[in-house]
Amino acid sequence: MKKLHRFCIAHLTLAVIFCLLSGCQKKIYPCPFTTITWENTLDDILDLEGDPQESYDSVYGGTTYTFPKEYNELQGTVKYMFDESERLVCISWMYQCSDSGELNAVYEKLHSEAENALGKSGYEYNTAQFADAAPFNDVWYLESGNIVFNTVDTNDVKILQYTFLHPDVSEERPQKN
Repeated sequence: MKKLHRFCIAHLTLAVIFCLLSGCQKKIYPCPFTTITWENTLDDILDLEGDPQESYDSVYGGTTYTFPKEYNELQGTVKYMFDESERLVCISWMYQCSDSGELNAVYEKLHSEAENALGKSGYEYNTAQFADAAPFNDVWYLESGNIVFNTVDTNDVKILQYTFLHPDVSEERPQKN
């Protein structure tokens, strides 16, 4: 009876450990506004999106290509940014709003979808440095690359940008002071 008891406890312990370990694996949240991934090339992007609306120097040393892109029934712009080695390192979707109310509503809708999938980011942003703007911002620091929501809300511009960064260009979570 003791052997059976130990056998059951050992298997139950192994099963619990297996379940805990499989539940701790990091989920990769796929970019919801394109099927392009870090493995894709510019040719893949052109096959999917067509001719670029615009191209210009990327902050990562390569080229940025922009395309009109509808996401969540909103007509915006998707940007694919390459580094100096022509590796895709940043994918962003940008939407320009007509007023602050629309910006807030769009942010809340898209942000809540991301938060439902990823959980709360825990990111604390000091908005006091932006006296003339009321931005909403959030960052998820993930092993698969950072995901960033940022907004600009000034008298002239009201923009939301939803960005996926390659792990090689992602920053680590800042340490709290």
